[in-house]
Amino acid sequence: MKTTAERIFSAIFIVPQLCVITFTALAVSPPAKADVTAFGQELSIPKNTANGTIVARHYITPQQLCGGSSCKITHVLAYPDGGGTSSYATVLTTNVSGISTRLLINGRAYGTSYPEQTVTRPIEVQLLGDGRENKGGSLAGVHTSPYYYQLRAVENFDFRIYLKGTITPIDGTCSVPSQTVKLPKTLIQRLERVGSTAGTQSFQIQVNNCPKGYNRIGYTLDPVGGVIANSPGVLPLAGGSTASGIKIRVENAQGAPATMGSSITVDGYSKAAGGSFVIPMQASYIRTDTVAKPGTVKGAMTVFMDYR
Repeated sequence: MKTTAERIFSAIFIVPQLCVITFTALAVSPPAKADVTAFGQELSIPKNTANGTIVARHYITPQQLCGGSSCKITHVLAYPDGGGTSSYATVLTTNVSGISTRLLINGRAYGTSYPEQTVTRPIEVQLLGDGRENKGGSLAGVHTSPYYYQLRAVENFDFRIYLKGTITPIDGTCSVPSQTVKLPKTLIQRLERVGSTAGTQSFQIQVNNCPKGYNRIGYTLDPVGGVIANSPGVLPLAGGSTASGIKIRVENAQGAPATMGSSITVDGYSKAAGGSFVIPMQASYIRTDTVAKPGTVKGAMTVFMDYR
């Protein structure tokens, strides 16, 4: 028979230091197989953005792309500055100094190529800093055919992606400190069945010193190790975990599973005032398997800030 000590779980839940600034925008869905315009609005973006830092994201669903839950992409044509001569590069310059773009299919970046990829999740178009000074301006292509990407599916149709919108550079970003959240020890008997939770610990995500000028500031929670299918808010076990069958679930202040992978507006931010804000959260143990072994449970997530 196991001792009481062997039945106790302990956990450390880590929120790493922010190192990437991103923007997430879900467009209103056009008809299936129609061309798409990404970032078709005013974008306020940090002026001094490090090379390679993602500053904006736009998603295109399989339904938008091909009118169904999946389709196979056979060709990609990529055009720097929108039109003109195609390029094999996976990062393309835009018309705005300091801002480049990248296309990801199933998480992999493509320039002009033959990916032969079956799309089952949204294609991602990114804007990122490229080391040049961000001087602002319009993303719209300047050539006769001003699209940045052309995709061809096995169903033999073409799908074009245009970049539009006006970029306004803003001095400064919010600061978000790293933190470690320690959950209390708990007994395995309190997690008697799959889906049971215990050991709730409250914490806050602090968003400090946000400058004025942005139209909107948001945050995205990203589990280190990836999102676990059909397990909302649950973090993969991190290195150093000795338990099994038990993970950590991140929740909102009301105890509902936290939304992962989508931008959430920071309530209270004002374009005219800026300021500092707190996002109340909590975390709990959750039993995820019928067989569980006591030990240490660790998980981590990254909080990406986005600016519009």
